[in-house]
Amino acid sequence: MPLADFCVVDCALPPMLGCMARPKTGTGGGASAKPLERKRLTGARIRNGLKASPMPETALALVDMSVVPALPKGLGPIGQQYWTVLWTGGRRHLSELHDGPLMGRLCRNYQKIYDLEVWLGDDVTTRWYTSPNGQIVTHPAVKQIEQMDAQCTAWLSLLGFTPSDRSRLGLQEIRVANELDAYRQRNSNLVDAKVISQV
Repeated sequence: MPLADFCVVDCALPPMLGCMARPKTGTGGGASAKPLERKRLTGARIRNGLKASPMPETALALVDMSVVPALPKGLGPIGQQYWTVLWTGGRRHLSELHDGPLMGRLCRNYQKIYDLEVWLGDDVTTRWYTSPNGQIVTHPAVKQIEQMDAQCTAWLSLLGFTPSDRSRLGLQEIRVANELDAYRQRNSNLVDAKVISQV
């Protein structure tokens, strides 16, 4: 087509409104994040924008922190070790009645992963085999280990064993003590809300 058949309309871009475009930096441009302590006091937002009530100050059930629940039947030695470690670490926020079944499945999964790893052995060449077509294929046990490992990670997340999940659930975060903490502890020995002066 000849150029004469095209019509070019003169147009101008809309003017900027007194400022240059803000470059994308990857950081949020909104208000600063509310500290976790304040979030815990006010509660977190839940479905449909409803406000959750704050965590109760009193415990719903008294739990002895040093007691680990009874081991489920049929758990191997590795599963038993995971059971003890996970219950010791999560005793503050886990319920034996509600979280026990999922914790049992998690520990059984870890036992199966260990058993498959022992069965495959230390030789890395056992993790692949040659198919009848002549292709090198990953052993099905290796794929099963990867799937079970991903499932264990998902269950650990459900049970609140990652920092992001503890924050989402409103659990106390782990913080390294600093000099200000030591100073506060030295200068304010509180017993029954009465200040005791140091000797």
